[in-house]
Amino acid sequence: MQADDDANLINITIFTPKPEHFSAFLDTHLEGLPRLGQLSQSLAAQFYVARDGRRAILISHFRDKAHLTEFQQSEALHAHRERLRPMLEDAESGLYNLVYVREPQPA
Repeated sequence: MQADDDANLINITIFTPKPEHFSAFLDTHLEGLPRLGQLSQSLAAQFYVARDGRRAILISHFRDKAHLTEFQQSEALHAHRERLRPMLEDAESGLYNLVYVREPQPA
């Protein structure tokens, strides 16, 4: 897979919520994710929370860059970000390509 491959984009966002707002951040994000997932541009998403309760990671899947751009420009995403913004110390996003998968082994 080449680095400029435009198909099957993965956007990974690492959130660092303010410690005093961690629970509210989780509640707000978990409330909004199903609505964002209904947008046709989003293929799939997984949301992880660090066991130490300091960070969270959102892995979002998109068919291509055009779908990602359309999603990023949606009113629904802008409204969701505005609800989260006061609860965050930081959020960093980046685009990734899948280059390896290890399938689960039979038990």
